[in-house]
Amino acid sequence: MVETSKQDRMPYLLFLCENRILAQNIDGHVIDLGGLTKQNGTIDWLLDSNKEKGENLKTEIEALEDIANKIDFLFLDGQFTSLPDISAEYKDKLTSAPSMEIGFVE
Repeated sequence: MVETSKQDRMPYLLFLCENRILAQNIDGHVIDLGGLTKQNGTIDWLLDSNKEKGENLKTEIEALEDIANKIDFLFLDGQFTSLPDISAEYKDKLTSAPSMEIGFVE
């Protein structure tokens, strides 16, 4: 009998690059989710579409973790549907940008 309760996780990458929050899907498409500012040793971030935000984070990894905890599959899927693919603009910059892989059950 085939197991039907197993759910696959959909992988995404989050990046912080040039004061922008970027996401990349499994197809290599990159979208711009929002912005971040670094000031007085802390990082604040704000998503453009839903105004979700994080404040007073100490490191870029902490900021990425905070973002990952405040978004879900439906949000990201909707953003990839509605926002333009900007992968050509960032293709040479993402390899050195702080990043984090996240995964959601569809």
